[in-house]
Parts: sequence; structure tokens; C-alpha cells
Amino acid sequence: MSLLEQLGDLPEEVEEFPLETFTAVEQHRFTMPSNWKTYTDNFVEGYHIPGIHPGFMKVIDFNHFETVARNGLVRMTSPQKNGSIYSGKWLWMWPNWTLSTFPGGMNTSRINPLAVDSTEIIYDFYFAETSADDEAARRNTIDVTCGIVREDFGICEHTQNNYASGGYTPGPLSPRHEKSVAYFQMLVKTALQCSDPQ
Repeated sequence: MSLLEQLGDLPEEVEEFPLETFTAVEQHRFTMPSNWKTYTDNFVEGYHIPGIHPGFMKVIDFNHFETVARNGLVRMTSPQKNGSIYSGKWLWMWPNWTLSTFPGGMNTSRINPLAVDSTEIIYDFYFAETSADDEAARRNTIDVTCGIVREDFGICEHTQNNYASGGYTPGPLSPRHEKSVAYFQMLVKTALQCSDPQ
């Protein structure tokens, strides 16, 4: 498919942000002991936030946290409270990357499968302002974001272990927080059916 087809609704989602003014500043790599699909399921839903991300929970209006499946992406949004480093928009793009915005910059991540129970996540941070005067603010944004990523390790590993135990029974998805999970799983299922040689 063409690049524009692959990007789906992403250009419309980011048109308000001056991405062309952002400069790559720093990269962080994480290895998570879970399948890339387990991590993605976690990324595109919202109900784990209160129990897993207490600091993040304090700076968003969780009652108005929303996930929406669009063409080729999932958009998560939430009004922000004082003390937040975010703009309140987080995007996941098919098949395995993300783009999240914050005032004066953004981060992207690549979700790379390493094994059935191992995933590499590569975060890149971009800022409009790269002067020494703004170093402390950039450092805080990077450190807070990486801390939130690390908080997901435990729940993803626990979920992965449940799947591997053979005792997991699928149930209904949450209508409020897992419509986007259903969208992601539908894309995976469709891709697997298309790649089936039989």
C-alpha cells in the first residue's frame, strides 16, 4: 500500500501539531517479558490507568478519558490537570508504533517483537526547543514518560503468564475502554488470515 494509505487518519490527527519543528533529542530502549500484542492491548485501553499509573492518574481527567478506533490508528485523549506534561493525545498506529504529544514536542515508540514472550520498545523523544535553558523541562518529560512505560511491565508480564498457564478464559471486552482493543485484535486476525498460505 502507499504511504498515505498506511498512515490512515494520522495526518488529520496531528495536523494541529508543528511536527516539522521538532528535533530528535534522545532514545530509550526497553525489553518487556511479554508478547508485543499483550503490550499493545494494554496500550490501547484505559481501564488499567487507575491501578497501574497513580502519578499519571493525578494529572488527567480519567472520567473523560476516551479511546477511539479510527482508520489505521487508535486515538486516546483526556483533559489534562495542572502538573501534566502531556497535551492529552496519545496515538497508536497499525501495526506497531505510537506517537504521543506534549507541549513543545512528542515521542514515538516502536513495539518490536523479539520472541513469543519478549518485546523491545524503542522510545524516541523530539522537542521544538533544544537549548540548555530548557534542559530540565526536557529531562522531566523524558523521565516521567519512561517511568510510566516501566509501570506497564508488571501488568503485561502478569497477563502474559496468565495466557501461558492455559487457565485463561476470554471474556467480553469493556464497552467503554476496550473498543480499541477489539479494533487492534481484528486487524491482527485479518492480517493473519491474509498471510495464511492455505
